[in-house]
Amino acid sequence: MGSLAGKSPASTYKSLLKVADETNGVTTSVSQIEDGEGTKSCLYVSDDNLYIRPVNDNSTSTFLIRNVGGTVLLAADSGNELIKVGSTQTTANSQILEFHARNLIPASSGTHYFVSRPDASYFGSAVETSMGTGTDPDTSLDAGATTDDLLQNIFIVPVNSTIDAVKFMVSTSTDTDTVINVHLYKFTMSNSGDTNDGNLSSGTLLAHGQATAVDRNVIKTIDCTVDSSAVSAGEVIACFVENETNTDAIFLQTQVLYHFD
Repeated sequence: MGSLAGKSPASTYKSLLKVADETNGVTTSVSQIEDGEGTKSCLYVSDDNLYIRPVNDNSTSTFLIRNVGGTVLLAADSGNELIKVGSTQTTANSQILEFHARNLIPASSGTHYFVSRPDASYFGSAVETSMGTGTDPDTSLDAGATTDDLLQNIFIVPVNSTIDAVKFMVSTSTDTDTVINVHLYKFTMSNSGDTNDGNLSSGTLLAHGQATAVDRNVIKTIDCTVDSSAVSAGEVIACFVENETNTDAIFLQTQVLYHFD
């Protein structure tokens, strides 16, 4: 880095920084920092505030903090409106949503069943609730008098969120090699204050994955394909599992990594 020693202001003013308010200097109002010839920077300062705002373009590195080795530990991504932290640069407000199936016994092969939330024991024993036999689960459900059984299987999204990744681990109860399919969906849930409350509609596939050669001698770990990532506040998320091969009991853990928008 060069030195200003022995150099006149006339030859160095371009490298000097000043606030835009040349009359009052630093005051209670934020003023943009410029160089000596008036080129604007992304920095603004007042007597109590400091903030950063890009002059021309948003980027993934609007603000960075690095360790001595150069690894980024904190990043403000103004292009995607994210704050990322740690050496993995994970979104700061990331959350993990889980669904668990313990000894879920399909009534028939090729049928999609709801997977319970991990605290389903609060509601008592899990009830196997089917959601169709197509390639993907059905996109709507009027469960009628059994709507109460849905409560242990769904997660209502508190704020607009983005799905980043979905992973599941699965095993079964016998030695027979089995094909297991997992789907993650979002739904609109009726909440109009009438007898339709709790009905699901407008189902949209968020992620899916398949594990093959699953039996009780292995635990298969699968990274799902994320098909759609945006989930709006008030929508509900549900996980489904399908034993494509037989009716062997399923043991499943699904983890959903997401962040608030």
